[in-house]
Amino acid sequence: MSFTLKLDTSRVLKGIVETLSSIIDETEFKVSPKEFVITAMDPSRICLLKLSIKKENFDDYKCSKESKIGLNLDDLDKILKRSSADDTIEIDFKETDQKIKITMERVGKNRKRTFSLTLIDLDREEIPMENLLKIEYPTNWVIDTEFLVEAIRDAEIYSEILNMKAVANEGLIFSSTGQIGEMEYNLSAEDLIESEISETCTGAYSLTFLKAILKIASITEKLEISLKTDHPLKMIFNLLEGGELNYFLAPRVEEAEFDDDDMDEF
Repeated sequence: MSFTLKLDTSRVLKGIVETLSSIIDETEFKVSPKEFVITAMDPSRICLLKLSIKKENFDDYKCSKESKIGLNLDDLDKILKRSSADDTIEIDFKETDQKIKITMERVGKNRKRTFSLTLIDLDREEIPMENLLKIEYPTNWVIDTEFLVEAIRDAEIYSEILNMKAVANEGLIFSSTGQIGEMEYNLSAEDLIESEISETCTGAYSLTFLKAILKIASITEKLEISLKTDHPLKMIFNLLEGGELNYFLAPRVEEAEFDDDDMDEF
């Protein structure tokens, strides 16, 4: 088993790894002849994510047989931070090496840098991503990421929780309450890029995990959010230059009320 992945600019890969490393410590890279996939759940089982980038969205992609490798994301993030925006990034893996090789090269220059990162053994539990992806949500909207960032910063003044309410045929209400007072941020349907809000739904979500995933906003082309009362918040980030990140965040409730098929605790 072996593979080669290459991107002519480092920006997107750097942004992905920086964001994911703030949420999860270790993950599995699954590289198949058709796509590159990361599926992971944070240690506290509060959020779950799936990143997929198709073969055609890489500038070079070689893989004849599926490979699965375990990596420490914090270490990978430190390596990728050494690249500049106009560096090409190539990741190579050969099964006999038990490590990946990361090559950075400046376009138009003769300078080349190579790093290696040892693989790790992962004790992975089954992640019920397919069950979550099957859930039908009654409210879906496409939003400018800046609106969500504003709501999070407003809410931080008061608590560590952002309340969301999608009002049927009207729009969204973000709110937060604390000892010093409360805030409310209203968006009408006209403020949203797209919206399909067929019933009123509510949820309360951790600001810590929302802030962590929104680090990816700078490389996001389109953000779709889905809300369903007593269910995980669903966020789909369509990334620049291709790629999709599905992110599920468990609500802050006394007792999880999901169907058994959704997740055990998530």
